[in-house]
Amino acid sequence: MGGKGARRPTLLDVSRLAGTSTAVVSYVLNGGPRPVADKTRAKVEEAIRMLGYRRNPLAGALSGGRSNLVGLLVPDTANAFFGELSRCVEAEGRRRGLLTLLGNTGYHPSRADEYGVAFSELRPRGIFVTTGEEPQQDDETPRVYVQWAAPGSASPSVVFNDFDGAKLVVEHLLWHGHRDIVCVAGEIAVGPAHGREGGWRQAMDDAGLPTGGRLIRTSFDRVEVGRAVRQVLQSENRPDAIYATTDEQALVTIRTAMSLGLRVPGDLAVVGFDGIREARLGSFPLTTVRLPLEELAVRAFDALDEPDSGALVVLDGALSIGVTCGCEPDAAAGTSRVSAASGV
Repeated sequence: MGGKGARRPTLLDVSRLAGTSTAVVSYVLNGGPRPVADKTRAKVEEAIRMLGYRRNPLAGALSGGRSNLVGLLVPDTANAFFGELSRCVEAEGRRRGLLTLLGNTGYHPSRADEYGVAFSELRPRGIFVTTGEEPQQDDETPRVYVQWAAPGSASPSVVFNDFDGAKLVVEHLLWHGHRDIVCVAGEIAVGPAHGREGGWRQAMDDAGLPTGGRLIRTSFDRVEVGRAVRQVLQSENRPDAIYATTDEQALVTIRTAMSLGLRVPGDLAVVGFDGIREARLGSFPLTTVRLPLEELAVRAFDALDEPDSGALVVLDGALSIGVTCGCEPDAAAGTSRVSAASGV
């Protein structure tokens, strides 16, 4: 294929040209473990010849077993949440004698496919998927879905209780007396976003308050978030509080509000969700839902022992009280308080 600098053909390229799955291509290359029909084998071998595919030497050396590698797919480690999650997974893997391969997908399914196939060729113990996509890979490679559960998948998932966490932090705003609470969310309500938006709706509904016209949908790009929030804060219908479904969105909201001369929380209360270090540290901590990322990593590696169980593990977050909601600084010193509705 191609000349100098051309992309090396992958197992996925071979499978597409042969009109079969990557698993079947792997069976042809490895001589098993499952039989392949002569006609299909001929198609695979012809595709290998046409593409000039060369088998990864490490994959060949490990054809009888698994390596000490695990794969981790995230949308973007520049996002502080996924950066911290990646560090927790890497640390837990190292504790277990495993090395972590990291792939940033940018929310592109095709990129997730490329990483899934490339990782599978290295015969890892498994691949952790956090991105919302289901990457194509060798059927023999175990998957564990992290932070979201793939619908209908037989693979295990380790997720957060996003719905109750969102409800908890919005109830805390309600306890402070806020009644017009806008939700800043992602472009689509799937996976974790569905629960985080749903918890806001439920808390508002329980309080007899409307949500119509009070939802901001925007990409996770900070510039786009700032633009969307600025438009709302400059409108005649400015809310008195904003619940952001991620801490990064919340931090952008605070900076945007201050750039407009608004006081936080005096003129606008702001809360978030994730509990990233940037949001919790410093003299102006964000009120948010802190997620147990270390426990998530432990449970995800435990799930690799039973990759076909389809087990679903749900982890609760905790309310981390800062000052952006209206609480006094001394209340922000304790982040273990979880009784949002009572204001404790």
